[in-house]
Amino acid sequence: MLGCRGNGDVLQVSGTVEIREIRLAPLASGRLARLLKDEGDTVRAGDTVAVLEQPGLRELIQQRRAQALAAAARTAEVEAAVADSQRAANDVARARPLRANGVVSPQQFDNLQSVAAAAAARLQAVRASVRESYAARAALAATEAIKDQLTIIAPADGIILTRYAEAGEALGVGTPVVSLGVVGRPWIRAYVGELDFARVKLGQSVQVRVDGYPDTAFTGRISDIAARAEFTPRAALTERERADLVFAIKVSMDGGDAGGRLKAGVPVTLEIPRLP
Repeated sequence: MLGCRGNGDVLQVSGTVEIREIRLAPLASGRLARLLKDEGDTVRAGDTVAVLEQPGLRELIQQRRAQALAAAARTAEVEAAVADSQRAANDVARARPLRANGVVSPQQFDNLQSVAAAAAARLQAVRASVRESYAARAALAATEAIKDQLTIIAPADGIILTRYAEAGEALGVGTPVVSLGVVGRPWIRAYVGELDFARVKLGQSVQVRVDGYPDTAFTGRISDIAARAEFTPRAALTERERADLVFAIKVSMDGGDAGGRLKAGVPVTLEIPRLP
């Protein structure tokens, strides 16, 4: 993984192919009911990896769906209630001068007022049911969202690297079920000695060579350079090299996964043109 060499124009650095790892976890607690992918399985973005369940969740969704339907049915009564209330109010308005002239008896007028009051009260109740309908639909949506949060979907193409849970286990929010290796976007981890640190820069083009493809040079770019030096990791080949100060660099590959030929853990050689 280490070792800098090369001629005056090109710096050769040993590195290792790495892949991005994503730990997939549920957004709601539950029991792991089904694990559809196992270690080594290939997955595509959008594939269902695992499904959890919560006791009683299905029944709760059915209950809230019924409540939402009932509330929606009550909202259909609003127009009829408005018409009834308006008609009763108009009857009272027309009867008021007739009562003054003695055409309508006091008892008849009182009956019309009672009908109008009852119609107005019914209208207020129906309007309140509209607000209940909104609340019922929101409660249903929130409960159905929990069901979605219990289903773990692969966010990208890749390979299942590690299984952390078994079917039947109770898992909390954020507890990883599997780890997904995104093999389509490999990158190179390497280290540059302090003497050569000033001769490289972000965005610089790099040639990547692999022993398995001696006649092919893959192209990458330096996407990250560590801001702080560190001592050579223990993977160095000699005791002397372990005492060297180096800077970690990250090389992102151009063109995605280089045809799928760069595998995680494969040693590579980076050829970096030395800057003046």
